[in-house]
Amino acid sequence: MNSIDYDPRTHLNEIFSSPDTLNELPQLLNHTSQYKQQLTSEINESIAQYQRVDLSNDIVNLVNTVKEVKEGSQSTKESITEMTSSIQKLDCYKKNLVASMTVLKRLQMLINVNSTLSSILPTHNYKEIYQLLGVMKELLQFFKPYKSIDEINQINLMIVHTQNKLIDDIFMDFEEFHNKDEEQLLFGAKILELIDVQYKEKLLAWFYNFQLRDLREVFSGEAGSLDNLGRRFIYFKNILKQVQQYKIFPWDVSGEIVQEFCKMTKQDISKLLYNSKVESKSLLDNLTTTLEFEKSLNLTNEISLAFEPYLSIWVHEQDRYLNSKILEFSALSQLPPELKDVSSNVPNIAVSSTELFKIFNRLLVHISKLTDGDTIVDLAKLFNRYLLEYNSRILLPILSTEDYSDESLKYFTMLLNTGDYIIGNVDELYEKIQKLTKNTIPQFNTDAFYQLINRSISSLLMKMSVDYKPCWREFFNIAWEQLDSVNDISSYMNDLKTKTSDNLKIILPLIIRDSYVRNFCDKLVELLVTTIANNLKFVKPLQATSVEQISMDVYSLKELALKFPLYSAKDVSKSYVKFVNTHFHDLESLLKLLMVPIVPVENIIESYFELIGDKSISNFVKVLNLKNVDRTSHHKYIENFKLQLSIDDGAVTSCGLLQNLEDEEELSRGATPEIKLNEKFESHVNKINENFKNFGKFFRKDE
Repeated sequence: MNSIDYDPRTHLNEIFSSPDTLNELPQLLNHTSQYKQQLTSEINESIAQYQRVDLSNDIVNLVNTVKEVKEGSQSTKESITEMTSSIQKLDCYKKNLVASMTVLKRLQMLINVNSTLSSILPTHNYKEIYQLLGVMKELLQFFKPYKSIDEINQINLMIVHTQNKLIDDIFMDFEEFHNKDEEQLLFGAKILELIDVQYKEKLLAWFYNFQLRDLREVFSGEAGSLDNLGRRFIYFKNILKQVQQYKIFPWDVSGEIVQEFCKMTKQDISKLLYNSKVESKSLLDNLTTTLEFEKSLNLTNEISLAFEPYLSIWVHEQDRYLNSKILEFSALSQLPPELKDVSSNVPNIAVSSTELFKIFNRLLVHISKLTDGDTIVDLAKLFNRYLLEYNSRILLPILSTEDYSDESLKYFTMLLNTGDYIIGNVDELYEKIQKLTKNTIPQFNTDAFYQLINRSISSLLMKMSVDYKPCWREFFNIAWEQLDSVNDISSYMNDLKTKTSDNLKIILPLIIRDSYVRNFCDKLVELLVTTIANNLKFVKPLQATSVEQISMDVYSLKELALKFPLYSAKDVSKSYVKFVNTHFHDLESLLKLLMVPIVPVENIIESYFELIGDKSISNFVKVLNLKNVDRTSHHKYIENFKLQLSIDDGAVTSCGLLQNLEDEEELSRGATPEIKLNEKFESHVNKINENFKNFGKFFRKDE
């Protein structure tokens, strides 16, 4: 039980070893209580005895003892301090003595070195002087804190005098370096750098000036003209070669003397170019010579930059040259000479356009070898300007012709192909130029050539329209009111199909890009459909038999239209078939609607929404006019139309064919069908062309 980690469970387990022993629990509790009372009594007795003990004397004695010990320790400390004080003074004396001895010793060394140095100065033994000077510089560094001492200052003045004498000697020896020992001069140069780096710079400045002095004198007068630039470079290379053989410097001086020469030469060239009128050939020849010189020394435009501001002279000369070429082109036929017939395999592109890009590339290659700066930008601007000049002065005038013979087809397709060729080459040219300079190149203007392509296609369509005139004249002259039955294909349609085939046999093989073949075929289909629809107003009366005959003619034309791409030896695509079917379906639907009786009103309205399904009232009125409905009765049809429109949500916004359908107001004012057609056909072409305004840009992406 006296243990600190006593565990009562051990005894409890021994006492209550079985359930029967629990009967002795009251006896155990009584015994424990008595034992606790006994311990409490013993503790109280011990406390009482402790309190009766008198501790005052012991405490007083203890305090006195501590005080005596403290006083003794203080006395001991004072004794020790007194003993060590003398030792510390001795250490201080020793340190001061050692420092004094060191100063005196180094002072003596400094005096001796200076004396030795002064004695060997006349020998000009710079190798030995360099070693002594190194020791002196180290000693002088030690005496920097003692400069305020007069004696030390006097010694410094002596040393400065020695150094000045040494500097003068070295410079004098370098002035006659051809007759001096190169090794000694090498150490002489090291000495100057050791004394002060400014003396090194002064020595090198003198040396560069000395080496280039003769060159300045030789090329200061007439010999300094641009014509003698090559001789100047050769002269300097000889100087540089000689300098590289000298072993009188511990540093590489060839690079610095090259920079000095370049700086001097650049200034001279700038003055010459500013003060004199230089021809383009001389300018480029000398620039080429300069670039070759820079390349031979691994330089980067150190001198040639002086030419950059004056390269505009060359650009202006190319301006005059390109203008002369445009004049030359205008006097020549633009068709390839080999293109004698449509069976030729020669691409139908203006010969002058290929020549123009050859010139552009030749000029670009030439100037890119000489510069990568603003001149490249100026040249790009010049190219852009002359592309537009070429378009306005050479290509566009061809379109103004009134000749619509078969020969004109070669020219119109040539213009189309040329516009496409220029657009493609302009993009390639722009990328090439941009790689040659870090400067920003303005974009080339290609809109004019997209317009050229569209106008070329319009001219092709116009030529075909001229060929169609006899066909439509025959169409107008048919006695439609006397037609009592549907015959085979009308003669006007046979002629129209023949003229269409004859033209396409020439046109389509001459168009190079497939996308423009498709473009032209689409426009021709839309033009034919629109023209037939507009010609219906001239059929008087528009009876069922005449409409049936026209429907048969239209079906025959549709079969031919589906084969248009075959004339260019190209497959007919599904998208083209869909395009043709869609446009002819609109025309066929209109013809079916025209055969529906005008009464009852509900009948025509219902058929209109079934066949056309157009929400536009104005388009619906056009149909009423075609069916020759009395204008005073239009309101009944329009009211019924609006009622049906409120019911039928599936109607389209507007039918393209009806939208392009012309009203017959002008005809009612007395215009004949043929005059009406001549006046309106060009507007049809222009409207179709407007619809296809960006078609060229779209199709060029489809390679």
